Amino acid sequence: MAGKPKPFFRKQTQSWYCSMDGRQIRLGKDKTAAETKFHELMSDRDSITSEITTLYALSQRYLDWVKENRKQGTYDNNLRYLKSFIGSVGKRLKVGQIKKHHITKWTAANSHWSDTATNDAIAIVQRMLNWAVEEGYLRYTPLPKVRKPRRQRRDIVYTSDQWQQIKDAATGPLVEFLDFLYWTGCRPKEARIVEKKHVHDDLIIFPADESKGETEPRVIFLSPDAKAIIDRLIELRPQGPLFRNAYGNPWKKDAIKCRLNRMSKKLGFRVIAYGARHSYATNALTTGGVDPISLSHLMGHKDTAMVSRVYSHLAKNMDFLRQQAAKANRNASADTATEGDGKKKTA
Repeated sequence: MAGKPKPFFRKQTQSWYCSMDGRQIRLGKDKTAAETKFHELMSDRDSITSEITTLYALSQRYLDWVKENRKQGTYDNNLRYLKSFIGSVGKRLKVGQIKKHHITKWTAANSHWSDTATNDAIAIVQRMLNWAVEEGYLRYTPLPKVRKPRRQRRDIVYTSDQWQQIKDAATGPLVEFLDFLYWTGCRPKEARIVEKKHVHDDLIIFPADESKGETEPRVIFLSPDAKAIIDRLIELRPQGPLFRNAYGNPWKKDAIKCRLNRMSKKLGFRVIAYGARHSYATNALTTGGVDPISLSHLMGHKDTAMVSRVYSHLAKNMDFLRQQAAKANRNASADTATEGDGKKKTA
């Protein structure tokens, strides 16, 4: 009859261990702490999984699930950050051994990351652990809370002079790509993947399974200038993505980012692809007279939340607010006059 499991000491490693479910679990070097941990494991057998499963093994299971159930871009993003994280903590670290300092050291070693990238990286590790809990691999996540830096806001808006500087600094096919973003307000990714099959006269229509959120089709309305670019590219490229670099290859996110980073250093202000989209929104609201609800639909949003964020910077535009105040007063005066006329006619 097999005896009950109990801690044992191994001279080679100067550490205490125990055997459970056919696996040896390291309890640590201190005898008192090892006995405490042993009794915790005995009273909570579900926690054994976290003591014998490595973070590397768990990451492989999670990545397999992501590849099967999420888009390729999501998988690539998870793979990049989890590969970096495992490279930092090592393939032998057990799930139950992970502490907040592992995250701190990892992100500190990648100080070149932006706050947004760091936020994404930490969130992906947390998401993997939460997924393990949901799937029954773990009883609870060992990292319930980790402080993350705030994501950087991307609502950069360019003046007409700044946009002209950007166009002058851009070269080759990048000029048309940026112009298309500026004239349509579409997302950079949408411009990168658009093909002839998506174009329907003056509309670009992505089916639901190719649109953000995958719930309903995404419709982009083409201005005459934007349509002229699309028509020319369709003649040139009847198959595959329309926008391509000087080598004839489809634009990649990182390639565009690198080009714009170099332009930022040259121009002295930050240049990002999303700046064209936010400039489109601002121009539509301030000079185009487009209402927020219509603009939300034009930009592919389900509600006006993003447009509200755009309004946050308009609050600093005194000329715009002065015009809106004058418009509100004109409308109020007109309503008062109408009401007064109505009373006179009634009398």
